[in-house]
Amino acid sequence: MSANGEVALGIELFADPKALFAKLGEPGPIHRVTLPDGMPAWLVTGNQEVRDALADPRLVRSVQAAAPELQKYLGLASDEFVLTRHILFADPPDHTRMRRLMSQAFTRGRVERLRPWVQEFTDSLLDEIVGAGKADLVQALALPLPIGVICEMLGVPFADRPEFEHRAEVITGINASSDHDQVIESGRWFDEYTTQLIAARRKNPGEDLLTALLAAHDEGEKLSDLEVRSNVFLLLAAGFETTVNLIANGILALLSYPESLAKVRDNPDLMPGAIEEILRFDSPVSSITYRFATDYVKIGDVEIQPGEHVALSPPAANHDPAKFVRPEVFDIERGSNPHVSFGYSTHFCLGAPLARLEGDVAFSTVLRRLPDLKLAVPVEELTWKPSFIVHRLDHLPVTFTAS
Repeated sequence: MSANGEVALGIELFADPKALFAKLGEPGPIHRVTLPDGMPAWLVTGNQEVRDALADPRLVRSVQAAAPELQKYLGLASDEFVLTRHILFADPPDHTRMRRLMSQAFTRGRVERLRPWVQEFTDSLLDEIVGAGKADLVQALALPLPIGVICEMLGVPFADRPEFEHRAEVITGINASSDHDQVIESGRWFDEYTTQLIAARRKNPGEDLLTALLAAHDEGEKLSDLEVRSNVFLLLAAGFETTVNLIANGILALLSYPESLAKVRDNPDLMPGAIEEILRFDSPVSSITYRFATDYVKIGDVEIQPGEHVALSPPAANHDPAKFVRPEVFDIERGSNPHVSFGYSTHFCLGAPLARLEGDVAFSTVLRRLPDLKLAVPVEELTWKPSFIVHRLDHLPVTFTAS
């Protein structure tokens, strides 16, 4: 604990609710902390309190509301970063307008029409490994599948994918594994790339999501050019990250609990509930940062001051004993499952249906095509990306019966 009473948190705590609670020490839904990048924050860990914070209009994403001493920590939201006009950092009325317009392009029907392509692509990825009897399922499946899907949706050329994957890792490693200059430079690369991509699509419209974003309108309102570029950047840089982690973390959870794996293999109707429990049990997102109080806000027994930073912990909220019975138990037949891994309220992830579809296809296909699937190393030897924003496995080595 620092001299001012803030608990200094290491990166490794953000995806481990038990260790996080032990470090915080005192019970309660909110704690004064120092994040791994040095930024002070109030960390909200209670499930209902996280929901309330996500729905509270007094907690905004605009960095203009942040206290002056916080400005040096704002990387992705700073004036130096060119692509900040996206839905993730927007507040009403801009957030409301952008979400309404983007929803036209990101409909459930458009997502569901992708299922045959997602299945075909998943099978093609597994075709590459089924004869080997072993694989790293992060590199073989969890990473290329969501990247391939978002590229297919946006019409990104296959040859460009490795470069934007590298740039996206720089962005999602912000304040942990990437320094400020790397983040800003990658932002400039994305700006140039999305500008070229949009120009090409204006010349030759297609059936893809980017064409739909460019065409979205409502009573004369359209997304501005910067808003389109910023939201395409968001989809490319972070739109696949949750799904990468859902797939990898989910396979790890099922392998760690063989009875659950056997149940869902024998009864595919359990898959939707299994996906929700995977999202709860091992959240793909480790923390939600950059919310600033515009007024006095009461959370638990703490009054947040204007300008202060509020961060949210989905893993802790998903293991809150006040909301979940036996939260430490992985239970794919859990009834009510109000996890917050996709956010909540107006900040609920637009891409959640797509992530769930990809998870459904990935898990079902792996269980069908990779018999006797097992971890190739002890769980203790697995390592994770050094980020307190996302919970990404470095590798997931497995063995199975070759076919």
